Amino acid sequence: MKPRTLVLCAPLLACRLALADASYQESVQITGGQLVETLRSLPFLPKSMKQLLEPVKTTKLVHGNQFASISKQSSEIIDLDQETITRIDSEKKTYSVTTFAQMRQSMQDGAKKLQEAQTQGAKQQPAAAPADGAPASRVQVTFEVSVTDPGASKVINGQSTKEQLLTMKAHVTDPNPPADSAAQSVTYSIITDIWTAPEPSEMKEVDEFYARYAKKLMQGVDTDALLKAMTPRIDGAAVAPLFAKNPGMGPALQEATKKMASEMAKIKGTRILEITRMGGDAMVAPTGNVPPADAPPQPSTASKLGALGSALGGSLLGGFGKKSSSSADSSGGGSAAPASAVLYETTTQKSGFSTDAIPGTAFQVPAGFTQVTSPGFPATT
Repeated sequence: MKPRTLVLCAPLLACRLALADASYQESVQITGGQLVETLRSLPFLPKSMKQLLEPVKTTKLVHGNQFASISKQSSEIIDLDQETITRIDSEKKTYSVTTFAQMRQSMQDGAKKLQEAQTQGAKQQPAAAPADGAPASRVQVTFEVSVTDPGASKVINGQSTKEQLLTMKAHVTDPNPPADSAAQSVTYSIITDIWTAPEPSEMKEVDEFYARYAKKLMQGVDTDALLKAMTPRIDGAAVAPLFAKNPGMGPALQEATKKMASEMAKIKGTRILEITRMGGDAMVAPTGNVPPADAPPQPSTASKLGALGSALGGSLLGGFGKKSSSSADSSGGGSAAPASAVLYETTTQKSGFSTDAIPGTAFQVPAGFTQVTSPGFPATT
């Protein structure tokens, strides 16, 4: 080619390269923990539960201004030129179409309703007073968030990866533990073993598509105002009822959120493999902590945490149980003894990265499928 021709063609060639076809597969599966072991021990496991333990495999496809996420049960197709999001139910053989304009309006309406709910909640529930009039709890809660680099590396699914460890912990200590509780302190933890690789070209295509998608979807929307309206005020009146019995927990959680944003920025590249374990550790109370026979029943450490603690603590503390002869023996008669539990483990993988050409049929609704109305939106033709 002549130099002049190359100069004229360069923008077209760059555009073509930027919109190259790309695809990969993603698999998510519950792979371990007490929850899985309990389910597997059942002699007659319901079909729905068996499906829960099977891997959920999804194929991600990018072709120019079209993106598709395809799984066995359902698919989603995003078309930037048509400004539509098509959701397909493969089992029911139906599909629905939502426009970008409808999505914008829905987000704005949702933010408005959230603001109204926050204002109404602040009026109805003073931040300082627990709902049931009970005294505020003295349970102490601290949060810990960190991303560390163990220095390990290996090839996973054809990609050279390095390991990073994301650790999130909530340390809960009760200075005056309930008489019938086995736990004086509990640490709830979410630990993710992350193996990242330098971004494959296929993932770059996906990232660039999502950037174009976000720009087009939010066209004409005041994103700063929208994000501000939709961001919960952790230490504000809107969520005061959640922390009514633990007034110090709101600021602690807010500080943890800031710390998380800082630590997450350390994770670079594409996550090829992630193994996440949720569970915790408890310090079992010593045998000397025996309540008087006529002592009134007291709430557990988990219940003292309010709604959040009850949701997490009910599962974790249930794994540690109440005081028993075995826990008393293990405590040695005087000092607290640790107990650990992993409630569940999930594994997420990315594989099958490809730049092979993708047929246009991958972005079409299969023949014979019936259009239905998108939930919360008017019919679209």
